Amino acid sequence: MLQTVGDMVRSILVVLAAVAVIMIITNRADPDPIREVAITEPLIVANMSAGFPVLVPQGQEGYRLTSARWENSEPGVWHLGYVTPETAYVQVEQSATKELTFISDQLAGTAKSGSELIDGEQWSVYTGSGSAALVRTAGGVTTAVTGTAPRAELISVAESLAVPTQAL
Repeated sequence: MLQTVGDMVRSILVVLAAVAVIMIITNRADPDPIREVAITEPLIVANMSAGFPVLVPQGQEGYRLTSARWENSEPGVWHLGYVTPETAYVQVEQSATKELTFISDQLAGTAKSGSELIDGEQWSVYTGSGSAALVRTAGGVTTAVTGTAPRAELISVAESLAVPTQAL
């Protein structure tokens, strides 16, 4: 009887060890659902195609770039999309088009609700269902900072927009 119980315990330990090895080998952390992209190639294409200085937010800690592209339409559109540390969405769009045309194309469902002075320049504020936008037209180029992030965060992104001075 003693030998039978001992054999059973040893058998269970062997099976548990095998299960533990299988779990260690196959257990992987869940992949990050947010897919980040590189900005380098789209930025090169945009700089060659745009005909205006393309802007990129600078110093936004924790922002994750999820989309970057130059849309070679007429007129072309520079697009950047970010997920913030709080998982809100912020996008930057630029195009050599008039503000009203750009708004009807890019900001459907929003209405002008005021203006904001950012770094000495007047930006129009648009709000809609769960989203907001800051829009400025200067030098024939319309720039929009939009998203689900709070207005203060959109202002911070607008303040940080600059022409990249080095390769990213």
